[in-house]
Amino acid sequence: MKNEFTEPVVISLTEDKFENEIVPGVAMMKHMFGNDMSVSLYKIAKGQGGKFPKVYHQHGEEVGIQLKGSATVWASGKEYQINEGEAIVIPGGLDHAGIFGNEDCLLLAIATPSRDDYGPADWKEVRKPKDIED
Repeated sequence: MKNEFTEPVVISLTEDKFENEIVPGVAMMKHMFGNDMSVSLYKIAKGQGGKFPKVYHQHGEEVGIQLKGSATVWASGKEYQINEGEAIVIPGGLDHAGIFGNEDCLLLAIATPSRDDYGPADWKEVRKPKDIED
């Protein structure tokens, strides 16, 4: 979903309003697009992380930042554990899959190029900037 991204946007990582349920009863997501990247926040309910489907997929480069809880990622025939406060950087074009731990989880994912498969952006900006007076 290409858009004309010409000014900075402030988004909230703590506001708990998610409208896009991507796995019923398990996972919510909100996202926005830059010109060449997607920024998404995944919220996984406590005790539901193992129900997140383990689906191998590939796209451009991606960084996953585990803000809360834990996750497991499989890539290159290896298993990677990501704990709260850690990140994983995945090269573009690499098949990978992931699931989440059983605690409440929040994962911030940034992918380039943008992930058109996410559909229209639904992560609203927190506030408009103030004009600077000269």
